[in-house]
Amino acid sequence: MERSVLIATPFFAPQNHAAVFRAYKLAKYLPQFGWKPIVLTVDTQYQYNEDPDLLNNLPKEVEVVKARYVEPTLRGVRMALGGRDRTFRALKAANGDAGERKVKPTSGAYARLLADWIQIPDAYWTWGKKAIATGREIVRARGIGVVLTTAPPYSCLVVGRALQEAGIKWVADFRDPLAYTKRLSSRVARVYGRQLRIVEMTLEKADAITVASSSFASIYHDMFESRGAKPVFIPTGIDSSLTEAESSSSRLHEKSYLLFAGEYLPDYDDSFLEAFARALENSEVRRAEVRLVVVGTVELNRNRLKPLVERLSLQNHVEFIDQVPQREVYKLLRGARAGVLVPGTRAYWWTTFAKMTDFIGMRKPVIAVVPDPSEARTALSRSRLGIFLDGPPEQRSATLTDFLLGRHQLPAPDENECERYTARRQVQSFVEIFESLTNARKMSATAS
Repeated sequence: MERSVLIATPFFAPQNHAAVFRAYKLAKYLPQFGWKPIVLTVDTQYQYNEDPDLLNNLPKEVEVVKARYVEPTLRGVRMALGGRDRTFRALKAANGDAGERKVKPTSGAYARLLADWIQIPDAYWTWGKKAIATGREIVRARGIGVVLTTAPPYSCLVVGRALQEAGIKWVADFRDPLAYTKRLSSRVARVYGRQLRIVEMTLEKADAITVASSSFASIYHDMFESRGAKPVFIPTGIDSSLTEAESSSSRLHEKSYLLFAGEYLPDYDDSFLEAFARALENSEVRRAEVRLVVVGTVELNRNRLKPLVERLSLQNHVEFIDQVPQREVYKLLRGARAGVLVPGTRAYWWTTFAKMTDFIGMRKPVIAVVPDPSEARTALSRSRLGIFLDGPPEQRSATLTDFLLGRHQLPAPDENECERYTARRQVQSFVEIFESLTNARKMSATAS
């Protein structure tokens, strides 16, 4: 296989969380387009669940190279010096849910020390230094012409620029609008300044820029008025090979359910659960025994939702399922009445959400509490899959009740729009960019 691309990211299989799958699907399906992916990632990951099947399901053409990563924390240093394994995976294996509690984020003075003085521009800078050296060796040895970095973290952008300076084309992919939101930026001015400069450098220097949400292009135009490459919107696509599995277990199909997948964030709106509780006051909805199934890290989701669930007396109508492989999530989604998207009416206007792209790719209706306007609302409207809970509480509960009773009928999904949210279309779009840059590089070399 003549054409190769280096994909640099600390988030890759067997890690099993949302940040993994954009690069994972790209690597998985690139060989079908005649490209060999070489993934440059970490040798140790400290924070996430793992699914060994993710690696097992990759084609043989995918090569994974690991660069040394010592987490810049006391835990990371102690492990590097020969201390016992205190990663999420090891503690959970040894202690079950107790392992999850032991690796909760740090707080207080220690957390501020890390964020303000050590983890700059982020916690992956130690990996970034090794990744640059390893990446340069790979580029020289294999004659690779293109590197793709996918961010966050900021350190990926630093890696991409360094490899570009070594003589190859750089595609900078943004999964989130770095340096824009408070959640993705440092609260310390000098650290934020560093992060801001990295993003601005990327927008000016990268040979191509891709974004997981079309809103990022507008955000960065407003922030920087960049004169670099024009961002190209490439949705993250559903892995169709996993949707061909059998439907989910009969236990779940015994009753009607709605599906929330992922981590329920602390700043999410309560509007959906309040509307759900009011809808259950309807005798027909109660007889249908509709439930909300929440699939994701149980320790986080149950703790965050428990007070609200108890206040609304929803204990018998909400079921928690621990994080499961992607194939199982797709099974659950296939059997659900609808997906649920509930960030709130004033938050996260700029993103389509990772799980929402799965919903669209599977042509599944989505009950949504999202801003108006917002990227998510636009995508759901174009695909004709959105059931929007808008207006005052009584209106939201009435809309939800009508849907649960089959009185809210959606038009047929827009097939062309839904097809954009498949892994094959995602990879095809990246391949077009890789080929364009490769051809330009060859022409430049010939001319010189």
